[in-house]
Amino acid sequence: MPAIRGSQAALTQQLFEVARLRALHATGLLDSEPEDAFDDIRRLAAKLLQVPIASVSFIDDVRVWLKSAEGVTCTSTPRRDSICHYTLLQRTPLVVSDLAADERFASIPSIHGESGFKSYAGVPVRDVNGYPLGTLCVVDLVVRSFTEEQIEILKMLARQVEVQIALRQRTVQVDELARTADSLAKDLLSSNERFCAFMEHSPVAAYIKDYDGRMRFYNRKVAETFRISQHDWIGKSDHEIWPSELADEYRATDLAVLAQTGVVEVEEQTPGPNGSHLYWKSYKFPFIDANGRRFIAGIAIDVTREKCREAELETVKDELAATSAELRRMTVTDLLTGLPNRRGFHRWLDQCVSSASRSKRPLSMMMIDVDHFNVINDIKGHLAGDAMLAELGRVLPTLVSPFDHVSRLGGEEFAILLPDTTAKEALALAENICRTISQQSGMLQGMTVSIGVTPWTPEMSGNTLIEIADASLHRAKRSGRNQVILGTSLEALRSDLSPLPSVLDQATGMDTFIG
Repeated sequence: MPAIRGSQAALTQQLFEVARLRALHATGLLDSEPEDAFDDIRRLAAKLLQVPIASVSFIDDVRVWLKSAEGVTCTSTPRRDSICHYTLLQRTPLVVSDLAADERFASIPSIHGESGFKSYAGVPVRDVNGYPLGTLCVVDLVVRSFTEEQIEILKMLARQVEVQIALRQRTVQVDELARTADSLAKDLLSSNERFCAFMEHSPVAAYIKDYDGRMRFYNRKVAETFRISQHDWIGKSDHEIWPSELADEYRATDLAVLAQTGVVEVEEQTPGPNGSHLYWKSYKFPFIDANGRRFIAGIAIDVTREKCREAELETVKDELAATSAELRRMTVTDLLTGLPNRRGFHRWLDQCVSSASRSKRPLSMMMIDVDHFNVINDIKGHLAGDAMLAELGRVLPTLVSPFDHVSRLGGEEFAILLPDTTAKEALALAENICRTISQQSGMLQGMTVSIGVTPWTPEMSGNTLIEIADASLHRAKRSGRNQVILGTSLEALRSDLSPLPSVLDQATGMDTFIG
């Protein structure tokens, strides 16, 4: 008996796979051209889960074909060598934080080596009948875990892939119905009963209008959707059925269809019976009866649910754009002070050095450090220390020009870039900052700072400017703190034996380096 049960299970699995492959090929998605709808979902998945690799794939009997992908160059991979094969076999997401540690994937080439896949999350995507056709997955090149929120986002985006699959399947069905209806309509008089039976039981809305736009037939789906009888609209024109603006639009479309010979696909909107809006994908085509009279036939599929889901996706995309903008801002912003952080400082530094090089205008920099900050933390506590740094981050921008750039580099260290500022002007400004901070009351009472000042010269890179300013700052701290040191070269600053030149003399000399 166990052998029989096993054989039955294998047979059931084989039959399911045959039906799944038939459903996949029927969609026409396999080996199809790129489509924005799938690319948008894949981009959202990569951004929201912060991974370098994401794909929408469809899986036949031997391969995993990538409908939309980023971070990989191949368009398909053998099914036996794919992690997505395992995702396809289960109803829930497959999440693996360390692929190398999972023996199921030991034989898969893509997970090995320094550049191999390290972590994976994938969700199977299904058609309207529940057959799994492929996956939406993300991959990272480092071992990592995925949060429950991120997995929920991936599942939501997978549902959007399923919406696109459903639309494709419905389009295929409607195309078949349109072809069948066209054939039947041409033989309307001789096979009226067969035609009516077909239309009455069709799952889509179907209707026929005469050349003047009056309704001559509509099926049960139309009657049920708009809660009318089988005869309420017969003989009526669009202007007798719909609001004037919509009626004008429908009539214009119908006239354009009557002037052609093939099927015309249009998207239309109608009022629903309860005041809502219904959205339709309509296929209209002209035909001539046995007496030579011209008619227009229409088949329409209700895509209201899909439209609502598309609107939901647009909302998610808008929220993502806002979140991405905030994340970009946060990557260059110090959360404690609200000033640019080290990364933001380097962006300003590159811009300032580039501008000074082009314009031949002066540029100076200050490096500022709070004196004895560790002692402050030990006496007042870290929370009080953070509050003092936040207040210093508020005060420093008030002591310089709006065109200067104040940043917090980390800890108790700040930097100020001073465009169009000579060494003498920067030195005077630094002396004022040093004096003003030492005279503060309230939160900053008792605080002093040491400052290193460096003027930029054309042969300096941005990193060299930082090194000299940092060395000047350390010289100021070694020399007793609560003071300003102007530095012009690393050699002089690093030599403890070299005498400290007069900062006023240095500043006066540096003012002439540009001319």
